[in-house]
Amino acid sequence: MVNINIEIPDELHRETKIAATLAGGTLKDFIIAALEQSVEKDTEGFK
Repeated sequence: MVNINIEIPDELHRETKIAATLAGGTLKDFIIAALEQSVEKDTEGFK
């Protein structure tokens, strides 16, 4: 696994953390799932 550091706006961090909690998971798992969904969506035309 690779570690990355990114800067995001404070409000986006807060909203994402709340969404992750409401979904019953961690912020890390929530972000990984969102990235996976985004990559799958963006590459559908290339399959």
